[in-house]
Amino acid sequence: MVIGAMSCDDRRLMAVQVAAGQFFRQQLLQSVAGWAAAYLTRRGLGHVLRSTSRWKVGYAPDGWAYLVDHLRSQGFDDETLLASGLASATKKGYLIDRFRDRIMFPAWDSGQELVGFVGRSRGGRVKYLNSPATRIYQKSCTLVGLAEQRDLLEGGATPVFVEGPMDAVAVDELSRLTCRGWAGLGVCGTALSLHQVSMVRQYSDSDTVIVGVDADGAGSIAARRWLDDLSAVFKRVQVAEFPSGHDPSSLLETPAGADRLFKALNEPRPLAELAIEAEVARWSPVLDHISGRVNALRRVAPLVARLPQDRVAAQLGELAKVLQLDQEIVSREVLESVGRSAPRRRPHSPPYPIADTDLPDNLPTP
Repeated sequence: MVIGAMSCDDRRLMAVQVAAGQFFRQQLLQSVAGWAAAYLTRRGLGHVLRSTSRWKVGYAPDGWAYLVDHLRSQGFDDETLLASGLASATKKGYLIDRFRDRIMFPAWDSGQELVGFVGRSRGGRVKYLNSPATRIYQKSCTLVGLAEQRDLLEGGATPVFVEGPMDAVAVDELSRLTCRGWAGLGVCGTALSLHQVSMVRQYSDSDTVIVGVDADGAGSIAARRWLDDLSAVFKRVQVAEFPSGHDPSSLLETPAGADRLFKALNEPRPLAELAIEAEVARWSPVLDHISGRVNALRRVAPLVARLPQDRVAAQLGELAKVLQLDQEIVSREVLESVGRSAPRRRPHSPPYPIADTDLPDNLPTP
């Protein structure tokens, strides 16, 4: 959001978010013996507890109205607290804190203004709780880690899109320790919008972007849906696959975790390859029929065309083998798919063009 274009109400909403962020930060730094500090340390993210840390991670205390009372004392009225999403009203009309007993991560808009938060619970409740939609906060228009890593992005670091805010912190820490130039950006869910991708482009001149996913998890499915939006902005779209059941922050807890995370980020592969493998796997129940093999080829051909040039030949040979089709047929279909490329899709529509025929009824969908 452009500051000059903001209304007085918007400025007030910005101000209350900043005040809340300062309150959360103070609460964390004053409770180093609490579970939040212990949890961050155990996950290899103890550096955020230093007062000099770029990451102004905080803690929402376990109480009904600690933040509400603090913000009222700072001169914010109840209407502002409700409009900001930081408070909600009970049936009896009392205002209570939205975030309670959670580790708090700031969420930034395209202008690197603090517009909301993502709260991490200690268990027993929803793991991550985002700010609700407000005049200044929309989840699809914010990122965790954008402001904290502006120096890395402007210095040529490769953006790394990850799901959770703790993963963004983990990538940033590893990047600074190894001087490798990665910037972790938390999308706070399994959806990535074109707006979020464009936000990063504002501060990054990198031709390459990396998506970090659990190789066998839901994040892998989501990452394939991100391909079009990422390809529209970045020349090379790659994927770093973490061991099954792990994300960057959980990897740091494992033996040699930093080395394993470094290896995954240092050896990415084209995201299109992951998408091709997944699409072929979807068609596996009908690959014993020629129609199934041909239709599978039509689905993956546009993806092959997106691979780096030095990877295309090997992929054509692999597809010919897996689909039991002549390599000349596979090559021709890929070339034709380039010529009939459809107009750019809307964000979050199916991640690749659909062939003339429908999927068989018994074919699994992603």
